[in-house]
Amino acid sequence: MRTDLIPIELQVVSVVILAVFLLWVLRLVRTQRLSLRDSLVWVVTTLVATVVALFPGILVRAAHLLGFQVASNAVFGAAVLYLAVNVLVNTVASSQNAARIRRLAQECASLRAELEAERRTRRDVGGTTPGRDGAGPSP
Repeated sequence: MRTDLIPIELQVVSVVILAVFLLWVLRLVRTQRLSLRDSLVWVVTTLVATVVALFPGILVRAAHLLGFQVASNAVFGAAVLYLAVNVLVNTVASSQNAARIRRLAQECASLRAELEAERRTRRDVGGTTPGRDGAGPSP
């Protein structure tokens, strides 16, 4: 591999920035502001970027194997693909959460209707029902 692909100063700065980013992601996981499942993508991609920063010849070889003339075009292509996959994953998760919220709201409405029906039945049969807090007769 050629060693003059990226100046050593740029390699050092890149590795330091990636290490700080990795530590930041791990801190977010530790403080439970980012789930472990969501952090795995960030950790893996940061480690891959660190390997590429340390050994830039890997990127050049991969770019030529994939048919790119210039390695920077492969980087942009990978970035666009990564962003598209990330958006798709987040859209799927958002759709699943919306379905869960809808089901939860329906169950809540059903339980509320059952509770009101039970209160009406008790009021009709006994004349008194427990209050909203369950402590006494309702007005």
